[in-house]
Amino acid sequence: MIRHIIFDLGNVLVEIHPEEVMTTFAHRCRQPVKKIQQFYLSALHLDFMTGSIPPTKFYHYLMEEFRCDMAFDEFLDIWKRVVGGPKPGIPELVERLARRHVLSLCSNTDPWHWETALEKCPFFHLFDYFFLSYELQHRKPDPYVFEYMLKTLRADPSECLFIDDTRENIETAETLGFRVLHAWDASSIQQYCCTHGLL
Repeated sequence: MIRHIIFDLGNVLVEIHPEEVMTTFAHRCRQPVKKIQQFYLSALHLDFMTGSIPPTKFYHYLMEEFRCDMAFDEFLDIWKRVVGGPKPGIPELVERLARRHVLSLCSNTDPWHWETALEKCPFFHLFDYFFLSYELQHRKPDPYVFEYMLKTLRADPSECLFIDDTRENIETAETLGFRVLHAWDASSIQQYCCTHGLL
């Protein structure tokens, strides 16, 4: 029986706009878009998402890497634009699921993107647990993240439905015994939940 539903954040609960942000950075720093794209999910970026690099130091590293003189406030404004608003139908679906299940959020994210998500998603108060990579110092698909969730939730993996849009994360969760759903829109999630008696 599924008691816990664990959602990914970006592209599942909220819209994300990495391409738009990378294009803006490229233009502002007078760099090829391809160079900015290569940075995205590079070792430096991943270290930031696992809390290995403090936010202000990350900013300085980036300015040095791209030889950019962008002020911190301008940088932060652009960086936060990655996180958009809730995906269509998600707030309503979360509200329905929260009536019968323990809801958790598990995301590879950084402090600035998480802060933005909280501002744009008031329905997050319906969630019971937040598993964030920069706090855990590990990121999906590292099995540690999934094992930590099970320990915190005091749950068997068969009691947990894990929803993510990234195949690698789904595969790790499935290997560990989680129920899984590879999805990125409310209608697919709702259909699964109706089919399996979760709504």
